[in-house]
Amino acid sequence: ERIGALGICAGGGYTVNAAMTDYRIKALTTVSAVNIGTSFRRGWYGTDSDAAAVPTLQALAQQRTAEAAQGAEPTYLPYVPAEPDENTPRDLVEANDYYLTPRAQHPNAKNKFLFTKSVSRIFTFDAFHMVEDLLTQPLLVVAGSEAGSLWMSTELHGRARSPKQLQIVEGGTHMDFYDVPKYVDRAIAVAAPFFREHLTAEPADQV
Repeated sequence: ERIGALGICAGGGYTVNAAMTDYRIKALTTVSAVNIGTSFRRGWYGTDSDAAAVPTLQALAQQRTAEAAQGAEPTYLPYVPAEPDENTPRDLVEANDYYLTPRAQHPNAKNKFLFTKSVSRIFTFDAFHMVEDLLTQPLLVVAGSEAGSLWMSTELHGRARSPKQLQIVEGGTHMDFYDVPKYVDRAIAVAAPFFREHLTAEPADQV
């Protein structure tokens, strides 16, 4: 009765999806939540339609044929932009700084995924599918006011019918909640009492 789950970025979407199928999870928190399939289809700001994915899926089909019938080399795509430019969303520029510099880079993280295997699975995945009906647990949604991904947090909060809270932290970007103390502390300040309330039978002030 005391299992809680917290997910950041795509992990937030996965946490929501897991909670809908495993009711041992009694409460959940998302921080800078991303519904990865929706963000891949509609873009980081959510301004495209789902149909915008069709050209990429057509290219994927051609690449599969090239690899299977013609022996072409596999194609890999970066997870975060390797070389951001003036058109790159601010959050993804900051993701480059986080994942691809000594700030948080790991030598075994190559920043690439296999085009023919990963893309089709991501494009057809919806972490929030049936959230209105299957998510029954208390939900806390935390996001920054300056995050390009904020729309996914507000969509989740708007669609969920379980007991829910939305905490928008003024000035925070998507990546600020990864390791910037000011924003990490703000997330913890609301998540800790939330979990105390929902994961213990004792009064919160005695935990």
